[in-house]
This record gives sequence, C-alpha cells and structure tokens, in this order.
Amino acid sequence: MIKQHIKFAILLSLIIWVSIRYSSLYSVLGVKPDILLILLIRRSLHDPRPQISLAWGFSAGLIIDSIAGDVIGISSLTYSIVCFFVSFYKRASVYTPSYKRTLLYIYSISFSALLIYTVTASSIPFIKNLIFIIIPSAVYTMAAAVIFQTLKPTR
Repeated sequence: MIKQHIKFAILLSLIIWVSIRYSSLYSVLGVKPDILLILLIRRSLHDPRPQISLAWGFSAGLIIDSIAGDVIGISSLTYSIVCFFVSFYKRASVYTPSYKRTLLYIYSISFSALLIYTVTASSIPFIKNLIFIIIPSAVYTMAAAVIFQTLKPTR
C-alpha cells in the first residue's frame, strides 16, 4: 500500500516537473494540456477512495500553484473537487462503461479549465478568455486524455 503511494508520488513529481519545465514543447499557440489533471482523474478512477483522491488532488494542486506562481489554492481546490467527485462516482459503481468514463473526463476537464483559467486570466474579458484560453485548453486536454485512455485503458 505504502509502496503504491510512493510510486505515485514519484510519478506525480515527475509530471509536475515536466509540465512546468517542458510545457513549451507540447503547447500549441500557447495552449497547454493539463497532464496533471489527467493523471489525477485516472488515479481517482483506479482507486475510488474519496479521501485518498482528495488528498492527492489537493497536494498536487498546492505544489503546482506554489511552483508556477499562480493564485495559491485555485488548482488545489479544483483538483481536489474533481478527484473527490470522480472517485465518489466510481465508488458507487463496480464497472463504469467507456462512455461514462468519457463523460467523467469531459465534465472534470471542462470544470477544471473553467475554474482555473477564469481566475488566473481574470484580466482578460471573459468572452475572450473563454474563446481563446478555456475552450482550447479543455479540448487539448481532452485530446491528450483520449490518447492516454487509448494507450492504457482504465477499468
């Protein structure tokens, strides 16, 4: 049990480092996918204990906020809410069909992008922020999630 948490903490640290250090390599016109969110959603689908998912989401968001210099707490709040609801939904059902997993990804990624980019890019008018930052970021993250889901499907 502890061994799995240590492995996930190392993977989480690696993803945070890659997403901050090398995000310019995989960004398209300044839009980056939220790979950390995809990893947290996959973890929540794999381990449906809400308290564990909540702790991982909150700690990962706090680390990413403090390293990136964003508004402290917005990513941790968003990631913890997303992880909690995904794991809570997964706990209620033994088997989740692929279309429901896809809907979980769509709702989670859209909620996260809407909340995070609305706060961090609040100097931009909302419609412009929605059209040029929130929607492209959510679509790009969703495309990355589909690729990860295709390569290694969750149960």
